[in-house]
Amino acid sequence: MIFAIICGLWLLAFACHVRLQPARYRFARLTPPGRCMAIMGRVAAPACALMLAIRSDGMTGILTWFASLSITGLLVALWLALRRRTAA
Repeated sequence: MIFAIICGLWLLAFACHVRLQPARYRFARLTPPGRCMAIMGRVAAPACALMLAIRSDGMTGILTWFASLSITGLLVALWLALRRRTAA
């Protein structure tokens, strides 16, 4: 269950990162308050995931944190590639 929560937090961080680069990913521009929230989400979500992972398992939690980063990053990259392919 912890792994799913950590993956969800990484997904939130990657989504905020994508929204902060509207020209590259062809999204609408964010308003200033939305931009501030996206920046906070991009910073806070991985930090919360790391704290959750460390509290649950210590060193194994750090490895879980990195593993969830890799898996979620690949899923987001796949989604962006499919999105770009269908838009073209």
